[in-house]
Amino acid sequence: MAQRSIVTFLSDYGLQDEFVGVCHGVILGIKEDLRIIDIHHDILRQDVRHGAVVLQQSIKFMPDAVHLAVVDPAVGTERRAVAVETRHGSVFVAPDNGLVVPAASECGGIARAYELTNRSLMLSPMSHTFHGRDVFAPAAAHIAGGVELKEFGPEVPTGELAGLEIPEAWPHDDHLHAQVLQLDRFGNLQLNFNHKVLEDVGMAEGRRLEIRMEGHRLQVPYGKSFGDVEVGEYVLIEDSYEKLSLAVNKGDAAARLQAGAGSTIIVGPTVG
Repeated sequence: MAQRSIVTFLSDYGLQDEFVGVCHGVILGIKEDLRIIDIHHDILRQDVRHGAVVLQQSIKFMPDAVHLAVVDPAVGTERRAVAVETRHGSVFVAPDNGLVVPAASECGGIARAYELTNRSLMLSPMSHTFHGRDVFAPAAAHIAGGVELKEFGPEVPTGELAGLEIPEAWPHDDHLHAQVLQLDRFGNLQLNFNHKVLEDVGMAEGRRLEIRMEGHRLQVPYGKSFGDVEVGEYVLIEDSYEKLSLAVNKGDAAARLQAGAGSTIIVGPTVG
């Protein structure tokens, strides 16, 4: 396994506790010259799908690295801890709960996987509640140092790995039924479709659309930027990941609509 100089790190640990800092310390204690890129540590607690969405969207902007991801609601149970290598050579270290599957698909798909069972490559004693520190962070550091994946434990057939599908919007007549993938700190609601899906049902940029969401029925323009509408007004725009997002110019769409990840939305043409 070729050595790498960078470990990326995504988790639901937050920054109010010491968990992220401790994992950094473990990684650098094993290989002190590593650099760590913190992708995100405010993944919704125990929300594997949210972590998968963020990792999938971020991975194309990451350098060659070992990718450490920990959103692990089943920590301490029989779920596997794994290291997977993709067809493009990227390596992910994570619980076997589907967390890295969408990101791995962006890197050519999973080529091989190994269960992390070799206690000599973990911290000891091992906690039942903090495998990020005791299992995953050490594995990421050792892999970055050149340890072969086969040294960590038995190979796992890729077909036996847990899957995870991110739902896609689906059309019904001239409407789209969709979901919110995530919201950002500005309250913008990222939806699970791009402009082509919208245009395939006849709704082109510049049109006003009807949006039904969380008991609200809105008339919203489909624009290019926040500035296409007055301050405080809704707009549907393409975000920096080429997804459509429902936003409020200089406002908070999520708070106003009381919506979040998983909220359903129907987008269609205005009537009348």
